[in-house]
Amino acid sequence: MKRTLCITLLAAALMLISTLALAEEKPKQVTIGYLSLVNGQLIAKNLKYHEKEMGVPIKWVLFNSGRDVNTAMASGSLDFGNVGLPPATIGIAGGLKYWGIMNANILGAVESLVVRPGINSLKDLEGKTVVAPFGSTTHYLLLRALNDAKVDLAKVKILDMAPGEAMAAYIRGDIDAAYIWEPSLGKIVSQGGKILLTSAEMGKQGALTWDVITVQPEFARKYPEFVKKFIKSELRAIDYWKKNPGESVKIVVQELGGVSEEEAHRMMAGTTLLDISEQLAPSCLGSSSKKGQSANDIVAVGDFLLGQGRIKKGVSLEAAQDFLHPEYMEAVKAEMK
Repeated sequence: MKRTLCITLLAAALMLISTLALAEEKPKQVTIGYLSLVNGQLIAKNLKYHEKEMGVPIKWVLFNSGRDVNTAMASGSLDFGNVGLPPATIGIAGGLKYWGIMNANILGAVESLVVRPGINSLKDLEGKTVVAPFGSTTHYLLLRALNDAKVDLAKVKILDMAPGEAMAAYIRGDIDAAYIWEPSLGKIVSQGGKILLTSAEMGKQGALTWDVITVQPEFARKYPEFVKKFIKSELRAIDYWKKNPGESVKIVVQELGGVSEEEAHRMMAGTTLLDISEQLAPSCLGSSSKKGQSANDIVAVGDFLLGQGRIKKGVSLEAAQDFLHPEYMEAVKAEMK
């Protein structure tokens, strides 16, 4: 009788230990940092894909720029964070130890340089005040465009402003131009601003820019299955975006607020989302055994920012490749077969 009781108690203890171990393998909450960009993350957030896939509470935190996401990732207050190519490059150059796990989007006309009607060329910006969120994709492209056009930067007053601040400053008449993204971009256009240059055009000139979703290495090591779950949810949102454009437009309107369906449609048309095969192609992340073009993009941006004195040291190809971690997406793809 005693032996049976002991066996029963032992079995119960082992079951309790097993249950506690499983509980420790699931985070209490997952915190995601995102930008007011029109991409699949708005779909995933609205349709609660991450909650359904992970089975834990999800906290979404909105940031004005990738620079702010970098700061939050450095503080450890985010598990996942969406940053642009230049902020990611700046983060790597500054020693920020996070991992890039998937491409969030390739930027097109959703980001543009909007100017006052009397400005007809980049040269016309000399003597003018131009704004962009410092450390962002648009800040990098602004500097790159001005440099390529041989504009004297000493004659251009460049200020640091978030898109919403830039819109207000334009309406007040305080600035002459802004390189920002939607929805603030569209609102400046509605106030008489005109598009002088788009990120899509810059991409065709050799300055393709994209956003990347990053993860804390500590989180990824402790919860590798949840990194896969995150990627599955984001890919599901991208698939929904492509198959249900009408419903996706309505979600964008709901998530951004203050934009029409026509504006949301235009924003979506200015953004390119990649499926899993495109993500793992040599032109993007590549594979875990051979990293793709994204690493070279980081190096190129680092070289430019170093030349402009925006960072103290460039990013080596090895460091850029170490930043990319496509193995989680590869694991997701393997499970899809």
